[in-house]
Amino acid sequence: MNMEEEPKQQAIPAEDDQGNFKLLDTQRILSITSEIEGDEDSAAIFHYDDGKKYKYVHSEKAMKQFGEWIQKGEG
Repeated sequence: MNMEEEPKQQAIPAEDDQGNFKLLDTQRILSITSEIEGDEDSAAIFHYDDGKKYKYVHSEKAMKQFGEWIQKGEG
């Protein structure tokens, strides 16, 4: 048995089309598409069970903003 298994990610930092940050519960993601169809480097778009689409937070600037948002306790 492998005791060094990495824990599975439970939440993914993302933002909606209004720029609002949210931690997405991986269990509630319905599907994932690409921001630019056929471009492997484009952002992932998460189709969530609340009916909204969220874009994966992946840039350094966005991660900094997301970190500040988390520290404020707005999650």
